[in-house]
Amino acid sequence: MYKVDVFLPKNDAWAQEYFDRCLQLPLLPGEASSARNLASAETIVLQKLLWFKKGGSVSEKQWNDILGVLKVQGGRLDEAYLRQWASTLGVSELLNRALSETTPKTS
Repeated sequence: MYKVDVFLPKNDAWAQEYFDRCLQLPLLPGEASSARNLASAETIVLQKLLWFKKGGSVSEKQWNDILGVLKVQGGRLDEAYLRQWASTLGVSELLNRALSETTPKTS
């Protein structure tokens, strides 16, 4: 079973950036003809931060999804890009919180 989120574009800078950063990847291994636009990990984090904020910052599912992407992607994320767009979208505090929850603690 696969879960797919479908996004209809709005006419703003975030929507344009969102779709400009999409990745062309095959849905099934070895089937280039099935390539689709898939959101980058950074886009997923930012979009889920927006949904979390719009939902009153109470959705455990959204928050756990955010933390999950950050943990799985680790150092592969473009943190400068995340911080820039988090500021523009008004979710910087939430991004900082999520990053602090997923950063390994050193003693």
